[in-house]
Amino acid sequence: MLRRCDAVLRPGPGFDATHLQRTFTVQAADLLLVGLARNLTERIHAEAPRVDVVFLPEAVEGGPGLRQGWVDVELGVLGHLDPEIRTRQLARTPLVGIARSGHPLFEGRIDARRFAAADHIGISRLGKRLGPIDSALAELGLHRRTAVVVPSHTSAMMLARDTDLVALSLADWLPDTVTAMGLRTFPVPLDLPPLDLGMAWHPRNSADPGHRWFREHLAAVVLAAPAEPGALARTSG
Repeated sequence: MLRRCDAVLRPGPGFDATHLQRTFTVQAADLLLVGLARNLTERIHAEAPRVDVVFLPEAVEGGPGLRQGWVDVELGVLGHLDPEIRTRQLARTPLVGIARSGHPLFEGRIDARRFAAADHIGISRLGKRLGPIDSALAELGLHRRTAVVVPSHTSAMMLARDTDLVALSLADWLPDTVTAMGLRTFPVPLDLPPLDLGMAWHPRNSADPGHRWFREHLAAVVLAAPAEPGALARTSG
């Protein structure tokens, strides 16, 4: 009943964000956060200087955060969502390998066998050691050693910078940062599908003008980022 009353009192199509005073919570992986946070805050503060953004880690991924209102928008590779959750696909981007510039891998052609022979960094907040990379290698009769597992992409990049361990990242993501850290990327020599990046929100927020305004800015920042844009497929508005 309160939500219905609130909907009646909300502004109509002529919504103006200038006087909006609100905090939006976004759940996203650290790699996405680093690449998007500055542009997002600049965009929204240009129109709504009193809007704040709180970024949460993926610790609540797959949980009731959207349903219970802890999270306004989930951003990233979407999965294990509650059935009523609305989603929008934003971009598709392949995975690439990443290693320090002087890594022995770069001394020759990087094929599946040489890729598998390198020691790897696993990235998993749950400590998982196996994933699609291992399945693709197994189909070729190959196996890799995941020498260490870390919970974030940022820590993986820093570890790869200082060792001969190989990590994974998004193609063409944060190129200046990669170069400044003394890292290089390379195509993963396996037949892997690209990652689908999208955002998700609870349907109670679909018609909320402020929430919709924030989602549009978030989508625009993702689409403007150095990732291959995909079709703007919306399961619902």
